[in-house]
Amino acid sequence: MSADSFGRRFRAAISYLTIFPVSEREDDVAGSLVYFPLVGFLLGCFLWLCAYAFEGAFYSAVNALFLVSILSIVTRGVPLDGLAATIDGLHRGKDGGDIVAIMRGEHRGTFGVIGLVLALLAKYLLISQLIEAGSFLFLLLLPTLGRWSMVCLAWFFPAPQTELFEGYPSSRDFWWATVITVLCSILTRGLVGLGIMVLVWVFVYGIGQYVVRRIGRITAHVMGAGVELVEILALVVFVALLGGP
Repeated sequence: MSADSFGRRFRAAISYLTIFPVSEREDDVAGSLVYFPLVGFLLGCFLWLCAYAFEGAFYSAVNALFLVSILSIVTRGVPLDGLAATIDGLHRGKDGGDIVAIMRGEHRGTFGVIGLVLALLAKYLLISQLIEAGSFLFLLLLPTLGRWSMVCLAWFFPAPQTELFEGYPSSRDFWWATVITVLCSILTRGLVGLGIMVLVWVFVYGIGQYVVRRIGRITAHVMGAGVELVEILALVVFVALLGGP
Protein backbone atom coordinates (compact mmCIF):
# COMPACT_ATOMS: atom_id res chain seq x y z
CA MET A 1 0.00 0.00 0.00
CA SER A 2 1.38 3.39 -0.98
CA ALA A 3 2.01 6.14 1.54
CA ASP A 4 -0.59 8.29 -0.24
CA SER A 5 -3.23 5.56 0.05
CA PHE A 6 -2.40 5.01 3.73
CA GLY A 7 -2.61 8.73 4.50
CA ARG A 8 -5.88 9.16 2.60
CA ARG A 9 -7.61 6.22 4.25
CA PHE A 10 -6.23 7.00 7.70
CA ARG A 11 -7.52 10.57 7.44
CA ALA A 12 -10.89 9.20 6.33
CA ALA A 13 -11.00 6.99 9.42
CA ILE A 14 -10.21 9.97 11.67
CA SER A 15 -12.89 12.09 10.01
CA TYR A 16 -15.51 9.36 10.27
CA LEU A 17 -14.79 8.41 13.89
CA THR A 18 -13.96 11.79 15.40
CA ILE A 19 -14.90 15.44 15.32
CA PHE A 20 -11.77 16.37 13.37
CA PRO A 21 -12.56 16.91 9.63
CA VAL A 22 -9.17 16.01 8.19
CA SER A 23 -10.69 14.40 5.08
CA GLU A 24 -13.63 15.33 2.86
CA ARG A 25 -13.68 12.22 0.67
CA GLU A 26 -16.53 9.97 1.83
CA ASP A 27 -15.63 7.31 -0.73
CA ASP A 28 -12.50 6.50 1.31
CA VAL A 29 -14.49 5.53 4.41
CA ALA A 30 -15.19 1.98 3.23
CA GLY A 31 -11.49 1.28 2.82
CA SER A 32 -10.55 2.95 6.09
CA LEU A 33 -12.01 0.30 8.42
CA VAL A 34 -8.57 -1.28 8.73
CA TYR A 35 -7.42 1.85 10.58
CA PHE A 36 -10.35 2.07 13.00
CA PRO A 37 -8.46 0.36 15.88
CA LEU A 38 -5.49 2.67 15.28
CA VAL A 39 -7.74 5.70 15.57
CA GLY A 40 -9.19 4.09 18.71
CA PHE A 41 -5.68 3.76 20.13
CA LEU A 42 -5.04 7.46 19.46
CA LEU A 43 -8.30 8.27 21.25
CA GLY A 44 -7.06 6.14 24.14
CA CYS A 45 -3.77 8.03 24.21
CA PHE A 46 -5.70 11.29 24.36
CA LEU A 47 -7.83 10.02 27.27
CA TRP A 48 -4.70 8.80 29.04
CA LEU A 49 -3.02 12.19 28.71
CA CYS A 50 -6.15 13.99 29.91
CA ALA A 51 -6.44 11.65 32.91
CA TYR A 52 -2.88 12.47 33.96
CA ALA A 53 -3.38 16.17 33.34
CA PHE A 54 -6.51 16.26 35.50
CA GLU A 55 -5.21 13.93 38.22
CA GLY A 56 -3.70 16.54 40.50
CA ALA A 57 -6.36 19.17 39.94
CA PHE A 58 -9.65 17.31 40.46
CA TYR A 59 -11.19 14.49 42.44
CA SER A 60 -11.44 11.16 40.62
CA ALA A 61 -15.21 11.56 40.19
CA VAL A 62 -14.77 14.91 38.46
CA ASN A 63 -11.89 13.54 36.41
CA ALA A 64 -14.08 10.64 35.24
CA LEU A 65 -16.84 13.07 34.26
CA PHE A 66 -14.36 15.03 32.16
CA LEU A 67 -13.11 11.88 30.42
CA VAL A 68 -16.60 10.61 29.58
CA SER A 69 -17.52 14.07 28.28
CA ILE A 70 -14.34 14.38 26.24
CA LEU A 71 -14.81 10.97 24.61
CA SER A 72 -18.43 11.78 23.80
CA ILE A 73 -17.54 15.16 22.28
CA VAL A 74 -14.51 13.96 20.30
CA THR A 75 -16.55 11.12 18.77
CA ARG A 76 -19.47 13.51 18.10
CA GLY A 77 -21.69 11.25 20.20
CA VAL A 78 -22.17 8.97 17.19
CA PRO A 79 -21.70 5.66 19.08
CA LEU A 80 -24.08 6.89 21.79
CA ASP A 81 -26.69 7.79 19.20
CA GLY A 82 -26.19 4.37 17.62
CA LEU A 83 -26.83 2.71 20.96
CA ALA A 84 -30.01 4.70 21.60
CA ALA A 85 -31.24 4.09 18.04
CA THR A 86 -30.53 0.37 18.20
CA ILE A 87 -32.25 -0.12 21.55
CA ASP A 88 -35.21 1.94 20.39
CA GLY A 89 -35.51 0.09 17.09
CA LEU A 90 -35.20 -3.39 18.56
CA HIS A 91 -37.75 -2.55 21.25
CA ARG A 92 -40.37 -0.82 19.11
CA GLY A 93 -39.90 -2.44 15.70
CA LYS A 94 -42.01 -5.39 14.61
CA ASP A 95 -39.92 -6.56 11.65
CA GLY A 96 -36.60 -5.82 9.97
CA GLY A 97 -37.82 -2.92 7.85
CA ASP A 98 -39.69 -1.36 10.75
CA ILE A 99 -36.67 -1.63 13.06
CA VAL A 100 -34.33 -0.01 10.54
CA ALA A 101 -36.82 2.80 9.88
CA ILE A 102 -37.02 3.55 13.61
CA MET A 103 -33.22 3.53 13.88
CA ARG A 104 -32.97 6.07 11.08
CA GLY A 105 -35.66 8.31 12.56
CA GLU A 106 -34.81 11.63 14.17
CA HIS A 107 -36.63 10.98 17.45
CA ARG A 108 -35.70 8.47 20.14
CA GLY A 109 -38.19 6.64 22.32
CA THR A 110 -38.14 6.14 26.07
CA PHE A 111 -36.15 2.90 25.97
CA GLY A 112 -33.50 4.46 23.77
CA VAL A 113 -33.09 7.43 26.12
CA ILE A 114 -32.97 5.17 29.18
CA GLY A 115 -30.33 2.99 27.54
CA LEU A 116 -28.29 6.08 26.67
CA VAL A 117 -28.42 7.42 30.23
CA LEU A 118 -27.54 4.06 31.76
CA ALA A 119 -24.60 3.63 29.37
CA LEU A 120 -23.18 7.04 30.28
CA LEU A 121 -23.69 6.40 33.99
CA ALA A 122 -22.01 2.99 33.79
CA LYS A 123 -18.99 4.41 31.95
CA TYR A 124 -18.72 7.26 34.42
CA LEU A 125 -18.78 5.00 37.50
CA LEU A 126 -16.39 2.43 36.04
CA ILE A 127 -13.88 5.00 34.77
CA SER A 128 -14.04 6.69 38.18
CA GLN A 129 -12.95 3.41 39.79
CA LEU A 130 -10.09 3.05 37.33
CA ILE A 131 -8.90 6.55 38.16
CA GLU A 132 -9.12 5.94 41.90
CA ALA A 133 -6.94 2.85 41.43
CA GLY A 134 -4.48 4.76 39.24
CA SER A 135 -4.98 2.32 36.36
CA PHE A 136 -4.77 4.88 33.58
CA LEU A 137 -3.12 2.45 31.17
CA PHE A 138 -6.45 0.69 30.60
CA LEU A 139 -7.69 3.87 28.92
CA LEU A 140 -5.39 3.10 25.97
CA LEU A 141 -7.19 -0.17 25.25
CA LEU A 142 -10.76 0.96 25.84
CA PRO A 143 -11.44 2.89 22.57
CA THR A 144 -9.26 0.47 20.60
CA LEU A 145 -11.47 -2.51 21.43
CA GLY A 146 -14.57 -0.44 20.70
CA ARG A 147 -13.43 0.46 17.18
CA TRP A 148 -12.18 -3.07 16.51
CA SER A 149 -15.72 -4.28 17.23
CA MET A 150 -16.91 -2.23 14.24
CA VAL A 151 -14.44 -4.06 11.99
CA CYS A 152 -15.61 -7.44 13.35
CA LEU A 153 -19.27 -6.63 12.74
CA ALA A 154 -18.55 -5.40 9.21
CA TRP A 155 -16.48 -8.46 8.32
CA PHE A 156 -18.52 -11.28 9.87
CA PHE A 157 -22.01 -10.07 9.04
CA PRO A 158 -23.82 -8.65 5.99
CA ALA A 159 -24.38 -4.91 5.62
CA PRO A 160 -27.04 -3.23 3.46
CA GLN A 161 -26.12 -2.21 -0.07
CA THR A 162 -26.50 1.48 0.77
CA GLU A 163 -23.95 1.43 3.59
CA LEU A 164 -20.51 2.96 3.11
CA PHE A 165 -19.00 -0.27 4.39
CA GLU A 166 -20.28 -2.43 1.53
CA GLY A 167 -17.67 -4.98 0.52
CA TYR A 168 -15.29 -4.05 3.34
CA PRO A 169 -13.22 -4.92 5.12
CA SER A 170 -11.32 -7.45 3.06
CA SER A 171 -9.64 -10.36 4.80
CA ARG A 172 -6.36 -8.46 4.75
CA ASP A 173 -8.00 -5.38 6.25
CA PHE A 174 -9.62 -7.42 9.01
CA TRP A 175 -6.41 -9.19 9.98
CA TRP A 176 -4.35 -5.99 9.95
CA ALA A 177 -6.97 -4.32 12.16
CA THR A 178 -6.80 -7.36 14.45
CA VAL A 179 -2.98 -7.21 14.59
CA ILE A 180 -3.18 -3.56 15.65
CA THR A 181 -5.65 -4.48 18.39
CA VAL A 182 -3.52 -7.43 19.53
CA LEU A 183 -0.46 -5.20 19.87
CA CYS A 184 -2.40 -2.65 21.88
CA SER A 185 -3.87 -5.40 24.09
CA ILE A 186 -0.42 -6.84 24.83
CA LEU A 187 1.00 -3.38 25.48
CA THR A 188 -1.78 -2.62 27.95
CA ARG A 189 -2.16 -5.85 29.91
CA GLY A 190 -0.05 -8.57 28.31
CA LEU A 191 -1.71 -11.96 27.98
CA VAL A 192 -4.64 -10.76 30.07
CA GLY A 193 -5.22 -8.13 27.40
CA LEU A 194 -5.44 -10.88 24.80
CA GLY A 195 -7.96 -12.68 26.97
CA ILE A 196 -10.08 -9.54 27.14
CA MET A 197 -9.85 -9.22 23.38
CA VAL A 198 -11.15 -12.79 22.93
CA LEU A 199 -14.01 -12.05 25.31
CA VAL A 200 -14.86 -8.95 23.29
CA TRP A 201 -14.90 -10.96 20.07
CA VAL A 202 -17.31 -13.53 21.53
CA PHE A 203 -19.53 -10.71 22.82
CA VAL A 204 -19.52 -8.86 19.49
CA TYR A 205 -20.25 -12.04 17.56
CA GLY A 206 -23.23 -12.66 19.81
CA ILE A 207 -24.51 -9.13 19.18
CA GLY A 208 -24.12 -9.62 15.44
CA GLN A 209 -25.96 -12.93 15.47
CA TYR A 210 -28.87 -11.45 17.40
CA VAL A 211 -29.18 -8.35 15.21
CA VAL A 212 -28.96 -10.30 11.97
CA ARG A 213 -31.67 -12.61 13.25
CA ARG A 214 -33.88 -9.59 13.94
CA ILE A 215 -33.23 -7.37 10.91
CA GLY A 216 -31.13 -9.48 8.55
CA ARG A 217 -28.07 -7.23 8.47
CA ILE A 218 -25.71 -4.93 10.34
CA THR A 219 -26.16 -1.16 10.09
CA ALA A 220 -24.01 1.82 11.04
CA HIS A 221 -26.23 2.37 14.10
CA VAL A 222 -25.60 -1.20 15.24
CA MET A 223 -21.86 -0.63 14.85
CA GLY A 224 -22.12 2.43 17.06
CA ALA A 225 -24.07 0.46 19.64
CA GLY A 226 -21.38 -2.22 19.51
CA VAL A 227 -18.73 0.38 20.34
CA GLU A 228 -20.58 1.52 23.46
CA LEU A 229 -21.44 -1.98 24.67
CA VAL A 230 -17.89 -3.24 24.12
CA GLU A 231 -16.42 -0.28 25.99
CA ILE A 232 -18.74 -0.93 28.94
CA LEU A 233 -17.91 -4.65 28.89
CA ALA A 234 -14.19 -3.88 28.79
CA LEU A 235 -14.53 -1.42 31.67
CA VAL A 236 -16.36 -4.02 33.76
CA VAL A 237 -13.53 -6.50 33.14
CA PHE A 238 -10.87 -3.85 33.85
CA VAL A 239 -12.45 -2.95 37.18
CA ALA A 240 -12.87 -6.63 38.10
CA LEU A 241 -9.14 -7.13 37.46
CA LEU A 242 -8.10 -4.30 39.75
CA GLY A 243 -8.03 -6.64 42.73
CA GLY A 244 -6.22 -9.35 40.76
CA PRO A 245 -2.47 -9.97 40.38
